[in-house]
This record gives sequence, structure tokens and C-alpha cells, in this order.
Amino acid sequence: MNFQRAHPGTVAFVLAFAAGAILTMLANTMMPEAYERGGKLVGVVATLGFSVAFAIHSIG
Repeated sequence: MNFQRAHPGTVAFVLAFAAGAILTMLANTMMPEAYERGGKLVGVVATLGFSVAFAIHSIG
């Protein structure tokens, strides 16, 4: 499928779905082990990291 001619809403939906899938995979596979080793702060740091990455992407 060629996304260059796709409606912007369609592209946004596909990208959001892909991002959600990646975040779900990370949460299911990596977060339990990180929580075991790092404690409750792991969730806050993960959210902060995601927010910083989003901010950098939005700025640039």
C-alpha cells in the first residue's frame, strides 16, 4: 500500500496503532523484569522517557 496518497487520518491511525503495539510489547516483556529489579519508580521513568522522546520528536 502506498501511504503517500493516503488520507492523513488513515496514516495517523496506522502510526498510532503501531506505536501502541510496540508499547504493549515493551510493557508485557520488559516491564515485569524491570519492576522486579527497579521497584515502583520504573513506571514513572518509562513514562518520562516516552514523554521526552515525544517532545523531542515534536520540536524537531
